Amino acid sequence: MTLTFFSNFFNHHQKPVADQLYAILGHNYRFVATTPMPESFVTGGYPDYSDTPYLVHAYKNDDTHHEALLLGLQSDVVILGAAPSIFIEERLKKNKHTFRYTERIFKKSKLQKYNPRALYMMYNLYTKFRNKNYYLLAASAYTANDLNWVFAYPNKMYKWGYFTNTFDLNIEKLLAKKRHTTFTILFVARLIKWKHPEMAIELAKRLKESGIEFKLNIIGTGILEDSLKQKTKRLFLKEDVKFLGNVPNEQVITEMRKASIFLFTSDHNEGWGAVANEAMANGCTLLASHAIGAVPFLIQPDFNGAVFTSGDMDDLTKKTKEIARNREFCESLATNAYETITKIWSPKAAANNLLDLCDQKLTNTVSNIKEGPCSKATSTPINWHKTTL
Repeated sequence: MTLTFFSNFFNHHQKPVADQLYAILGHNYRFVATTPMPESFVTGGYPDYSDTPYLVHAYKNDDTHHEALLLGLQSDVVILGAAPSIFIEERLKKNKHTFRYTERIFKKSKLQKYNPRALYMMYNLYTKFRNKNYYLLAASAYTANDLNWVFAYPNKMYKWGYFTNTFDLNIEKLLAKKRHTTFTILFVARLIKWKHPEMAIELAKRLKESGIEFKLNIIGTGILEDSLKQKTKRLFLKEDVKFLGNVPNEQVITEMRKASIFLFTSDHNEGWGAVANEAMANGCTLLASHAIGAVPFLIQPDFNGAVFTSGDMDDLTKKTKEIARNREFCESLATNAYETITKIWSPKAAANNLLDLCDQKLTNTVSNIKEGPCSKATSTPINWHKTTL
């Protein structure tokens, strides 16, 4: 089988599963980057993967662009992410097996669903070839909701996402180390509006008022940083809340392994949220907004993580107190999360499931993948976190 994956630029979120695919397929696997890495990512410390053996830089010159076009036409299976449709136009006409890979569509505004221009664009991208060998890899639990609106990919949507590195940890030993330490909350994000870092500060205020001993560490910078620091000072939280700024990913991992919970407060603008994978892989109990794209796929509430209604401070406070006051419960969530992310949602599992799904499509057999990556994706109810048993 020859498999080619197209996206805009290659980064550390894509490398773990790409490495697994290359380990299995060798040179029958190619990743085509259609744009260079943005300068802001380079200066922000993103690794340089330009010498990766399976990487094709379509933007470099006419020869590499032509190579990418041929891969788009001739590969047995092609997956197209954030890349121009020109790379799959001809293969779709020839009814060759093709996957689209996308997060949710209507992130910016629900009114997009009624915009004629947006609907016309979506028809051309997703619906026009609905009766062809054209499938969807949903990198958000809410992607199916959006694409069902335009009748795309009938019974041809499959779960996908981002797959970060996993680690062979002694999870029991790791959790035992922090059993008798101060309850520590870790927040890692750009300090911008839709990430809702203000909820972390408000949570700190409420926990202190309730007499719960805690520490809150905030990693990241952004436009809201100064106002958050001022609020922390006003609320007399400077001894409880520490702003660590931007730190290398290795330090983020270290902080995750020391923290009790990872607080993830983003709203529906968070397409996936790979820090959820990282927290689960590093023994840090995930407490997350229900609107984040990854959360309905990864989390079974009160089994391998805790979920609160997006934007609801009362619900967030209640869930945090339940975990802080029951460290056994906290450890149970972290243990089950580690099992989930290392066995079901790991890069290796994703690569194996993807190749199984591709083989089933090429041989016209029925997919038998029941959970995790490449299992069937269906619409996610908005109140899913309240109804899951």
